[in-house]
Amino acid sequence: MQKLPVTKVKLNSVLKVFSITICLLIGSICLAQTDTAQFNIKEEIAYDGKRYRVHNSWLSVGAGAGYNTKWPKDEKNMGADFSFFIKQHYFRIGAFLSGSEFTASNNYSFHACYGIRKETETYNLSGFIGPSSSYFRRPLYDSINHNLNTVYNYLGLHACLEAVYKLKYDIGIGGQLFCDYNQVQLIYGVRLIAYFSGAYRGIKYGYRVPIKKK
Repeated sequence: MQKLPVTKVKLNSVLKVFSITICLLIGSICLAQTDTAQFNIKEEIAYDGKRYRVHNSWLSVGAGAGYNTKWPKDEKNMGADFSFFIKQHYFRIGAFLSGSEFTASNNYSFHACYGIRKETETYNLSGFIGPSSSYFRRPLYDSINHNLNTVYNYLGLHACLEAVYKLKYDIGIGGQLFCDYNQVQLIYGVRLIAYFSGAYRGIKYGYRVPIKKK
């Protein structure tokens, strides 16, 4: 790999320190004491004759369009995120790939984030931010031969806003607005997603399905 300018090396060091700080902060939040009297992991809600967990994890998968500031052309992207909770805190691990086509990806990014969530019977809103690690093939500005055979790896920062409309309490469709930054590139875009929640617990106690009259 070619040597980067001193300013870029310093920026990479700053991003590494920032990523480690974020991880330590998230860890301290998880280990911190919480008011267990206000948090019941088994708390349930009854909706449409079924029982659902109030505190639940979910999976978001989808595809969309984006743009890379160091690769002047529109790109396509696909991604998947698993969001889960520890006590009252929400976390997300995920990945996305991007490139000129869905079948011609040249960027692979992984992230671990901390976020907030607002869920109701009809929608699910969330926002996450955290460190990321990207593997990509890019012609850097200081490259002479634009060697795309070299795989570069840089730490960065990932952020995502997600909005979901529920078709059922635990299934929905929605969109994501995301960006992923490191010292070489900034990727941002939108993604149409499918939402699958693990909230379902079974039929409501004492509930009887109405019998249709012939």
